[in-house]
Amino acid sequence: MSIPPPPTARWVAPFYDLQDRLIGCYSAPLHPAHVEAARRLRGQYPQANRLLELGAGGGQFAVSAAAQGFAVTALELRAAGVEHTLQLAREQGVTLSAVQGDFYAADPGGPFDLIVYWDGFGVGSDDDQHRLLTRMAGWLAPQGHALLDIYTPWYWASHAGYTRHTDTYTQVYGFDRASGRMTDTYLEPGGQRHSQSLRCYSPDDLRRLLAGTGLRLARAEPGGMFDTGTGTWHPQADWASCMTFQAVLVPE
Repeated sequence: MSIPPPPTARWVAPFYDLQDRLIGCYSAPLHPAHVEAARRLRGQYPQANRLLELGAGGGQFAVSAAAQGFAVTALELRAAGVEHTLQLAREQGVTLSAVQGDFYAADPGGPFDLIVYWDGFGVGSDDDQHRLLTRMAGWLAPQGHALLDIYTPWYWASHAGYTRHTDTYTQVYGFDRASGRMTDTYLEPGGQRHSQSLRCYSPDDLRRLLAGTGLRLARAEPGGMFDTGTGTWHPQADWASCMTFQAVLVPE
């Protein structure tokens, strides 16, 4: 069933196009972190075959997962991201399916043994997340698993106001306590302002959100954190300081 994307998500494609233009994150080659993430996933789910990545960006993880033997479908909103995914796949000698579309209208097929959504959950309202999770339940195999990165409200609340200056842009972190949303804003020298806004959740928040979707939270583990004091990324943090947590969802 095709349903319209959330109107609050109109910033998504322009923001990620701008982010790629400024820092090149979606047009980059494979990074060892992508390769390691795919290797770790294969170790965790040795019997899994079909994998769907939502918001695949430039395809770096999708291509790494295909190299680990997964049959990958990469769903990405941006045409440039799909093109880069296919280019990387050719360079690495792997095959996969790259689909351009949004999560509320595209039909990626299925059922999938694994669905992954790294670094992007929270676009739109709680109702929008609920609709997406319900769609995911329909794509997932009966014994499948969905792995999501979820932004934590405590990290963003404590780091709101962090500002990083570069030669080409200024980046500012923000947090709206009333709506529980993080903001990540890029300011260009000419004054142009570009922001993403994602809803943050605790594990208990997520459990409540999952009610009626056909999915349940099987496991939650703290993820990494960006140390704003030193400007370094730590791939593993504790619950008190993590920027994200990884949620493992299974069918009810």
